[in-house]
Amino acid sequence: MARKNNPEQTREKIISVSTTLFFEKGYEQTTMQDIVNDLGMSKGAIFHHFKSKEEILNGVMDTQSSAVEDILHQWLSEMSGRTAKEKLIGILEKNIATQEMHSLDSVLASQVKNPWFIVRTMQDAVKKSAPIFSKIMREGNEEGTITTDYPDECAEVFFLLINVWCDPNIFNCNRSKLNKRLKFLQQMMKTMGVDIVSDQLIEKMTGFIEGHCVGEWKKDVR
Repeated sequence: MARKNNPEQTREKIISVSTTLFFEKGYEQTTMQDIVNDLGMSKGAIFHHFKSKEEILNGVMDTQSSAVEDILHQWLSEMSGRTAKEKLIGILEKNIATQEMHSLDSVLASQVKNPWFIVRTMQDAVKKSAPIFSKIMREGNEEGTITTDYPDECAEVFFLLINVWCDPNIFNCNRSKLNKRLKFLQQMMKTMGVDIVSDQLIEKMTGFIEGHCVGEWKKDVR
């Protein structure tokens, strides 16, 4: 008697194949029929796990989010012995330099006009990224390298600003405007007692964000 497919393994296979297709063809250009063809499964079998292509994208984002979380914990393990402030700075610098952290950027950039995607981005910033930073901030408060009374709120606002407000794909801007936004973020964090955004980091961030902008930058932002 043939064994039934493991539901979790089937979900993972659908997500894996869909991720590859999204990269190769683009999310908008990939159809459910493309996914069906590459999987060699019936459309009904796929709809048993995912009701739409958007729901598959949500699964792809969940998988990537888990992978990013694993990388962050690996980095923190490697930074054992550093101060909390040094850990936060190290994470920000590694985030810019590590390709695995941005493997879905080209796929997700096409979704910036999708309200669901914007909400999902903000929720991930608050629920997934911010708690890791706020925990380190508390460590910094104990050792004296960070002095903030609002570690949770500070971490949440930081990620909302860097992931949404400072993304030119969402809020169009030119290089000068982006630099001012990052300077504001730098000053805000410093005022809150979390001085982790240096001028050198701003320069790296500006170059990185500019390089991941899918559209033309606005030539004149007043």
